[in-house]
Amino acid sequence: MKQKSLTLKELRKNWWWRRKEIRLHGAPGVEWPKVEEAARNYELMRRSSKGKQFTQTYLELDRERKTIVSKLWVNWEQWPYRFAANSSQYQEIGWTPFYENQRTQWNLRLPDKKLIDTFIREIRTSRGIQKIPIPRRNKGEKHRGVSWKLIEVLDRKQNGIGKFNHSERHTLSDARRRAEKYFVEYERALAKWNEGISSPDFDPEETENSYTTAQFE
Repeated sequence: MKQKSLTLKELRKNWWWRRKEIRLHGAPGVEWPKVEEAARNYELMRRSSKGKQFTQTYLELDRERKTIVSKLWVNWEQWPYRFAANSSQYQEIGWTPFYENQRTQWNLRLPDKKLIDTFIREIRTSRGIQKIPIPRRNKGEKHRGVSWKLIEVLDRKQNGIGKFNHSERHTLSDARRRAEKYFVEYERALAKWNEGISSPDFDPEETENSYTTAQFE
């Protein structure tokens, strides 16, 4: 049965990200705006050709489903250092070596620049040994807000509302492509989550608490 088309006024009521309280305070119960892009991707996924089965908005998802969304699409900031808690971390690729008997001390009387230059030389030496390229500046950091236009243009098209200029047609094409891609990713993530639940060793608390560092393959 074909779904009844909505008016623009009705669509705007469904666009929860436009609500005043969301714009001021973000979605409740999550780390907003860190998860905003993930929430946008979930909403876009729902509008894919096979995504209509997911009737809940991001705000309506339970804790488990929001965890899955975060695992998929949140680009969590990496910490510049950590405390090595066990021996398996001592020689882990991507981190400087850990020496249990290290006796190095930094001279706090020296100016910052000299300390920084020496520290960077050591970091670059470790990168060279591990064959890790120098990362691009600000890689993974986002300074612009998340755009919800992809969803709004797609909603208008699916409900036959208005005409589209060249820029909007490009946005529409991009929205369709991303929606299909995100559907595949979300379906795969759900399957992995359900597979984990069926395992006798599954620990839901451990799984949810690890979402800031773990990623689905």
